[in-house]
Amino acid sequence: MQPRLDDHPSATTDVAITLLGGFAATRDGEPVSASVWRLRKGRELVKLLALAPGHRLHREQLMDALWPDLEPAAAANNLHQVVHVARRALGADAIERRDELLRMRATVDVDEFERAAEQARRTGSSGARRAALSLYGGELLPENRYDDWAATRRDEIEQLRAELEDGLGDPDALRISALPPQASSFVGRSHELRELLALIDRTRLLTLAGPGGAGKTRLALELASETEAGYPDGSAFIELASIGDGRLVPGAVAAALDVGTLPGRSVLEGVADFLRDRTLLLVLDNCEHVLLAVARLADCLVRAAPGLTLLATSREPLRVGGEVVFRVPSLAIPDPEQRLAPEELLRYEAVQLLRDRAASSAPDFAIDAENAADMARICFRLDGLPLALELAAARIGALGTATLAERLDDSFRLLRSGSRVGPTRQQTLAATLEWSHDLLDGEEKLLLRRLAVFGGGFDLRGVEAVCPGETLDPDSVADVLARLVEKSLVSSQQLAQGRRRYRLLETVRLYAAERLREAGEGDAVADRHAHWALAMAERAGGSAELDSEAANLRVAHAALLRSDPREELRYCVALCPFWLRRIDLQEAHGRFAESLAAAPERTALRAAGLLAMSAVDYRAGDLACGARHVRESYEIASELGDAPGRWRALQRLGEIAVGYDDAPEALELLESALELAREEGLGSSQAVSAYSLGVARWLSGDLAAAEDLLAQSGESFRALAGSGELIQSPLNIAEMRSSDPGGQPGLRIVFEETLQPFVEISCDTAIGYVQANQATIARVRGQLGRARELLDEAGGRFIREGDERGEADVLVRLAYLELAEGSLDRARERVEQALRLRRGFGDRRGVGMALLALGLVETVGGDYPAAERPLSEAQALFRRAGDRWGLVSSLWRTADLAIALGRLDDAEESLLQARAVVGETEREGWIAVTLATLAEVARLRGEEARAGELFDEARDHYLAAGSQAAAAAIAERLQSLAKNRQRTRKVGASRTAATATTKRRQ
Repeated sequence: MQPRLDDHPSATTDVAITLLGGFAATRDGEPVSASVWRLRKGRELVKLLALAPGHRLHREQLMDALWPDLEPAAAANNLHQVVHVARRALGADAIERRDELLRMRATVDVDEFERAAEQARRTGSSGARRAALSLYGGELLPENRYDDWAATRRDEIEQLRAELEDGLGDPDALRISALPPQASSFVGRSHELRELLALIDRTRLLTLAGPGGAGKTRLALELASETEAGYPDGSAFIELASIGDGRLVPGAVAAALDVGTLPGRSVLEGVADFLRDRTLLLVLDNCEHVLLAVARLADCLVRAAPGLTLLATSREPLRVGGEVVFRVPSLAIPDPEQRLAPEELLRYEAVQLLRDRAASSAPDFAIDAENAADMARICFRLDGLPLALELAAARIGALGTATLAERLDDSFRLLRSGSRVGPTRQQTLAATLEWSHDLLDGEEKLLLRRLAVFGGGFDLRGVEAVCPGETLDPDSVADVLARLVEKSLVSSQQLAQGRRRYRLLETVRLYAAERLREAGEGDAVADRHAHWALAMAERAGGSAELDSEAANLRVAHAALLRSDPREELRYCVALCPFWLRRIDLQEAHGRFAESLAAAPERTALRAAGLLAMSAVDYRAGDLACGARHVRESYEIASELGDAPGRWRALQRLGEIAVGYDDAPEALELLESALELAREEGLGSSQAVSAYSLGVARWLSGDLAAAEDLLAQSGESFRALAGSGELIQSPLNIAEMRSSDPGGQPGLRIVFEETLQPFVEISCDTAIGYVQANQATIARVRGQLGRARELLDEAGGRFIREGDERGEADVLVRLAYLELAEGSLDRARERVEQALRLRRGFGDRRGVGMALLALGLVETVGGDYPAAERPLSEAQALFRRAGDRWGLVSSLWRTADLAIALGRLDDAEESLLQARAVVGETEREGWIAVTLATLAEVARLRGEEARAGELFDEARDHYLAAGSQAAAAAIAERLQSLAKNRQRTRKVGASRTAATATTKRRQ
């Protein structure tokens, strides 16, 4: 790692560099004597940095400029000495080195001159030109007149000077230029500015609308500066925030334009007369509190002055004919859940603004790997609201990013002091929002504070269900909500099919929540919101329509747990399919643990909750924990005499045994479940148990019995077709093969083991799942034509029933079938279809499994870069979710790719990770597959002894799983390995004997 030259910085030094008229430098106001430089190149280094953008240059650039003829090592040594001299002259902190970059902290006269010239160019006024020319001290670095690195910049500065001098003769005495200068840089908004530049050319009245602190004023000023040159008579800016009486608005405009009024005429008439023959841009800032007066003024002036353009900023539109309204959004913000690198974070406008403003108050501040996550959290928490970000930036120097990010829940107190010269309403975030709140009527204030109960966003139906009461009638909710949207306190987003969704900016929501607490309505509104969420979860089940309400679903838990823990447990049971589809396993486990602890009564609800939690445990690979929960559920069902509950528990225990690859245990439990279903006359339960028994028979290698049971199950479901009875989706068969038919290690085919308990399907749909799994058995038997027929039948059934989950499952199976037949293009096409479907209905786990299938197809096809992308995405997805089965599958696939690439070390690393993860599940068959593939890697390395040990261990695990066929295949592999070793020994012995004979002859 390169050493940093600022490892031991001294106190901050104020350095100023003069380049115009000749080089000079001051340090803390005192001239730097020429004698301290010692080396001439020290001054040249400072000049180069002073002229560089941002006063930064790469060390290679400096070496090329200063010592073009030296070898790199000699030039680097010289650079080190010269930097030492320059730092001694200017101060240790004036020049710092970060990695390969050198940066100088100093004010430079060239920068000041160019900024003033740009301002003069924008305003076009002679005063601004003269002010800029006063900063011109002479030719740039006359002592370096023949150095190429200074020539281009010298020409640019001379051209600027000439432009300024030429402009002094322009007749601009009557031109108005009253835009206030901006002390800070304009950050982001490039997209919005482009849109506004197009709009302002096509309209006479443009209103920038948005919430307080959204940056409307700053954007309006930037737009005015960009367009001012197009108005021959100039522009004027009128700040209305300090005007409390609408009758004073025309006077404020007259004062800004320096317009007098003739006796007998109103101020507004005088302004209209003044503007009648002028082409001018008028900016009216902060109109919301005097909206009616501004609307009347705008209407009058637009009619009277055809060359006038009005640009207004307001929290709601003026509602004047011809008005074009542009809603000013918050700045783009990163997702704090994504761990983005600093350079990636800086693509977001909110991060750029926060970084730039923080650097103004803390010059050493920079985004690095340590504070990047905190910066993302701050921007996200403050919704990218420019005012909030500016206030936060002022606190970074004192608090640091970590403390600020942690404490932003109390943002109204924490973000208290911004610029002391700003308007009072912008001194604190709370004052800004108070300003907006005071302008609302009673209904609007009531609805705004009640909207604070929602998390994320909401739709009109949700608001109508949660927020009415007392003085707010349900029928008037839509109208009041629309008024809050117009006042920019609620943002609105148009979705597909005419749907609309709303949200409060987080800063507004926190303010509204305070008002809700003050009104004493917090608990009551939270309870209504929670029961609305409960009803929605029970109605929608695992449907993707719940995805947009994910934040609201989380918010409801606390209220239900506080008011009625049994309702919270009921809520968790209803949400279980939602959590499983999205593989939100950690959240689900935590919520169930809380609700089961808070509602210990041994009721049917608790039995259902325990069974639901076992599904989460299963999905996470924690089979032992899942079995404990199911056994308690069985005990409660037995105490209550609940036969269907007992059957569900026995069925789940059998499925968990399948998860353990324990075929004998699975057969015993599932046969007990089938017997119970027969005794109690549970028709659909009998069909499900017969189906699951078929899976267990398949697991034990008895394909004939498995096929008979699946056929029996299919007939039972056909008898129940049309009954409307719902069942929980059955366990799919997963086929694993440790090598391809050609003997290549890796490239195993793993059909998706997608146990999705608590996802309800019809008996008609269940027939399709039976057919899909019958197709698997047919394919294993080599009956590829029959497998395709069954899959086509199942796919057609799923399409008719509108079951996209089943349709996607069939597509993946068809892809593996195409792969077995060598049709890579069709296999890829099938997987991509499945991937699109699963993304569409939000099946995260299904998306992950389809990505693994796509990775396998690309690996087999030899497109290794294309294989790596989906495999990496899937592995990250499963690792974040804590889905052990998915993670192991992704590690297997990654090992397949590494083997195909010949990267055996990488393959071994992935497989060892897989061994550690699958060991936590105690799943014998998967442990065996992992060990067998590790053995193949060892064999490829020539480590035959280690390969033999791993094959032995894999065979033991297959036997423990009851998989005799797999154990026999491993035994054959061991025999082959032994023959290879024996053959190698014979060849070695023959070579030794031949060598000895040769030596004797010699």
